[in-house]
Amino acid sequence: MTTRDQIHPNRKYRFATQLDSEWQQLRQHRRALRQAQTWATDDADDALAPFLKDLTDLDQLLDATQGRSGLRGPDDKVMLRLVEVAQTDQLAGRIVIQRLLPGLISRSAGYWDSRDRVDPIEIAIPAAWVALRTFDLSARRRHIASSILNDAIFHAFRQPLRRASATEITRSPDSFTVTPAPEGPSGPAEELANVVNEAQAAGVPTYDLDLLRHLVRAESPSRTARERNVTPRTIRNHRDRAIGKVRQALAIAA
Repeated sequence: MTTRDQIHPNRKYRFATQLDSEWQQLRQHRRALRQAQTWATDDADDALAPFLKDLTDLDQLLDATQGRSGLRGPDDKVMLRLVEVAQTDQLAGRIVIQRLLPGLISRSAGYWDSRDRVDPIEIAIPAAWVALRTFDLSARRRHIASSILNDAIFHAFRQPLRRASATEITRSPDSFTVTPAPEGPSGPAEELANVVNEAQAAGVPTYDLDLLRHLVRAESPSRTARERNVTPRTIRNHRDRAIGKVRQALAIAA
């Protein structure tokens, strides 16, 4: 019997390890700490402000969302405030993603695809960014972390499975350039378009962005490879390169 470790001897958790390594470099970076301190407001109800005054490590903010800080308070309100800031601040979003990372790894572990040999965390992380940026702050003000986590898993895995079980409609590539009349909320799709537009404005090559669009439409590296007449490994390598360029272009400056 083939185990998950045998399927992914070199790739398993590589992306998660990369994110954690990135976090270790970021958490005490002076510019990041200064940026975080700008989030404090004079509002007495600002649950995040007490943790920003003497901030020396971004891990302090992670602790504040999990009841491990020295101050007792409504942890959900701290998380909610971070999500509010994350709507316009990339660093705040990165903190939220780091907070969700253990849950994303655990929840996505059941979605290994032996055909594509893709570590599911590589799918879950982008979905978590979409879930974060489209989170309805006006209607969902409790259980913030678990709600975003559930949304991310849905967008990454459950929604594609539901679509795959429905009747497929074959479309020409040109049909994707036409904007259809919306049938309902299209937050995740709009968020993806916004990210791609921001990346394009930041100088990410069109080829890389076109590949990411193709991957979203095809919902599988193997299918994308077939449609482009290349190997799945080539697609995965190009995808990793494209994601790296987007992340670098949209990340805060070092």
